Amino acid sequence: MVTMMSTKLTKGGQTTVPKEVRTALGIADGARVYWSFDGRRAWVSAVPTDPLEVTDEGDFRARLAEAEADVAASRVRPARDVAGDLGARYGLA
Repeated sequence: MVTMMSTKLTKGGQTTVPKEVRTALGIADGARVYWSFDGRRAWVSAVPTDPLEVTDEGDFRARLAEAEADVAASRVRPARDVAGDLGARYGLA
């Protein structure tokens, strides 16, 4: 069963997570919450989503198409190059 609740958004983009939701998710004062968004709906969670978790075939195909577009647009670098840059930046190389 899904329970629907509403809260008001402030001018600064803040809202209150209802007490029932905080209790159910185990969200304590000062805790970080995580937002997921699919272009139409948003979810809040007490645990970050796993970016490698694939939910269904459509999700898999969408991620694959996005990766192929990134490669075609040269937005992908070899892991060895990224590791070398990070190592140099943090004195690990």
